[in-house]
Amino acid sequence: MFTEPKRRLIAIVSADVAGYSRLMGADEEGTLVMLNAAREIFREHIEAIGGRIVDTAGDSVLSVFDSVVDAVETMQRVQDGLVTLNAERNPEQIMLFRVGINLGDVIEQSDGTIYGDGVNIAARIQSLAEPGGIAISGSAHDFIGDRAGVNWRSLGDQEVKNIARPVRVYLLGGDDSTLPEASRPDTPLIETRLPSRPSIAVLPFVNMSGREDDEYFADGISEDIITELSRFRELIVTARNSAFSYKGRAVKAQDVGEELNVRYIVEGSVRKAGDRVSISAQLIKAATGHQLWAERFDRKLEDVFEVQDEVSRKIVATLIGRLNDSERQRARHNSGNEMSAAYDMVLRGREHFLKFNREDNLAARGLYLQAIKFDSNYARAYSSLAWTYSIAYNEHWADDPRDALDRAFEYAQRSVYMQPEAHSFRLCLGMVYFFQKDLEKAIDCFQSAVELNVNDADCYTFLSQALSLNGEHEKAIELLDHAFAINPHLGEWPMSLYIVAYFNAREYDNALAIIEKLHSPQPSNYRWMAATYAALGRVAEAHSCVARYFEAYPDFDLPDHLSRMAYRDSADLEHYAAALRTAGFEWALETAN
Repeated sequence: MFTEPKRRLIAIVSADVAGYSRLMGADEEGTLVMLNAAREIFREHIEAIGGRIVDTAGDSVLSVFDSVVDAVETMQRVQDGLVTLNAERNPEQIMLFRVGINLGDVIEQSDGTIYGDGVNIAARIQSLAEPGGIAISGSAHDFIGDRAGVNWRSLGDQEVKNIARPVRVYLLGGDDSTLPEASRPDTPLIETRLPSRPSIAVLPFVNMSGREDDEYFADGISEDIITELSRFRELIVTARNSAFSYKGRAVKAQDVGEELNVRYIVEGSVRKAGDRVSISAQLIKAATGHQLWAERFDRKLEDVFEVQDEVSRKIVATLIGRLNDSERQRARHNSGNEMSAAYDMVLRGREHFLKFNREDNLAARGLYLQAIKFDSNYARAYSSLAWTYSIAYNEHWADDPRDALDRAFEYAQRSVYMQPEAHSFRLCLGMVYFFQKDLEKAIDCFQSAVELNVNDADCYTFLSQALSLNGEHEKAIELLDHAFAINPHLGEWPMSLYIVAYFNAREYDNALAIIEKLHSPQPSNYRWMAATYAALGRVAEAHSCVARYFEAYPDFDLPDHLSRMAYRDSADLEHYAAALRTAGFEWALETAN
């Protein structure tokens, strides 16, 4: 008996695997197993709420719901379930779905098949979602309002294939930095909020010399800063064309921030006089106009381009530290609810992580896991997780050290796989290799990080530490010198690496000079300080450092510690071990036992 097709207003959900062809090309059988496991998660959650799966052609899942709120909440649960499923996989095996949701009119046949523009729109907007993310149409968004309890970001009207009219599209949380260029709006988005990641615009530096011939130099400084800031993948940097539209105009920071949708602004001036140039730069918080940092650089113009390059990099290196300080302060004042952006969770986790104790390390780990739950494709959260495990291994905070190091390796690898161009993730993976005593791979990672971002002084400090244990003492010291040359405000931990480098180079007097500069040594510094004092024959001071060290590490085990050190040359390891014994570490252990 023929049944007349009926029209229905319904929530349509289209889901599709991101990078399916790549996965199939690498492992057909394994990918099919993963796809079936993922579809079971879809089926379980969809049927639990009363939804219905319509089709599973290829790598897709098409489903319908009577309620668009149910559709959104169910897809959030599905994405959460996929995060758990992916957590057990190697980075190259991760399977992420893009999800599109539309509220529209469809034609439904008696066998449950559905047709119409409502289905096509769901499929088209699904392609605009990020891997692991959710996109919804304007009709769905209008109906939901705030009933789903989540933040949406407008992409504005989008032209989509085979649909006659533009479709309003919204993404669940996040920012527009990872979207394809073609899908990004050209003008500030309506109903938008500031991106969760730090966003910055570098306005053209003002030529104060009064000569048009010097204009190119001021513009060159601005352009270089934009280019070098773009190396930091956690920053959203306004393109040159947008920033330079303000050239020659007197503008307020608040207006620029609103028009370009940025949180920070860099502005400055250049004044040339004779063979000298003075360059001023300042970092401004756009919403308030408050100055967060300012500095002036005076140079002799022996080589114009060399000066331009040096000053640009110094400004960027110093700027990043001020930006990080401002972002962490902002995170302290966040409400902390579960639906905060993943980036803010990572920032709050960073606050705990930097306190450098076991309890705060665990608290940081919890926040990083929440960030991944919110955004399963957020590479920085995985890298941050890796840091908590690697530090737990190194600081003896882990009940199972080997498992901690294995987890650190897994998460660090995953972050590099997700975002191979991010230098900071290479640093993290390099540090895990360092703790695994694989110096060759550690050095490769650190050198890759340097190549990806020559402006981050941390790259040089990490590489220096590895080269010092690799027997390349002179090079290690040169790298530390370079790190402090581009950013004199690095702090005491990088400064303490000089002690390591000078001790391994047998330059004990130079190591002592660094010790005397430290105001607040970290607990681990006392081990190297003790070794230095012992090498200089200053046994009483060495004993004092050993006592301070055991206050922080009462369960320290010298043989275990020596087995973890990644020295390439056994003679260097024995030199270090002998100094620790002379300092009194064995005696302290016997006394403690």
